[in-house]
Amino acid sequence: MKWIIYILKCKDQSLYTGITNNLDKRIEQHISGNGSKYLRGRLPLKLVYKEHALNRSDATKRELEIKKLNKRAKQFLINSYKKLREGNMANSKYIFVVSMNVKKEYENLFNEVYDEEHIPYLLKVPGVNKVTRGKGTAFNFSIGGETKSMNAPAQKFIAMYEIDSPDVVQSQEWSLAVEEGRWSSQVRQHTSDRSHVMYEYC
Repeated sequence: MKWIIYILKCKDQSLYTGITNNLDKRIEQHISGNGSKYLRGRLPLKLVYKEHALNRSDATKRELEIKKLNKRAKQFLINSYKKLREGNMANSKYIFVVSMNVKKEYENLFNEVYDEEHIPYLLKVPGVNKVTRGKGTAFNFSIGGETKSMNAPAQKFIAMYEIDSPDVVQSQEWSLAVEEGRWSSQVRQHTSDRSHVMYEYC
């Protein structure tokens, strides 16, 4: 069961930190008055930060770490999270595209680690502005007055990295980030048919 450490900004601009294994439900409880007493009378609430933990123990430790931060440090954390979510596309001049297949029995682990560990680590690399993921699917489309049917691509999963330059993916920061977390030890060996392609914006 995944746990989430989250920060809410209150109407009075104060910040509330908590943990949960169901974020939507917990926020609803806070709004209805059945959550934290601190938040009563401080509505509306805005989710401004979240991160994942593998278990409740790790989540509790991280919650305490965040609560000990001063407001300036918490705001830095929030701003970093906002950048990770929105990305900074102003300098993106290239798209680095990675495609691969994954053994079916490891797809859930692959998706969990890619979204919660691999992408966040790579978004910290200077020059990486945004990451988008997708899964191939069959589809129909119209062209030349007729409808064509297309099969799903041979490589099921794709990730697109918007970056400043090709130098980003050979930097020391990148080489360290791609080995972080469970990706290198528990996931990479279960992938196949990997391809890497670089595109320059026109």
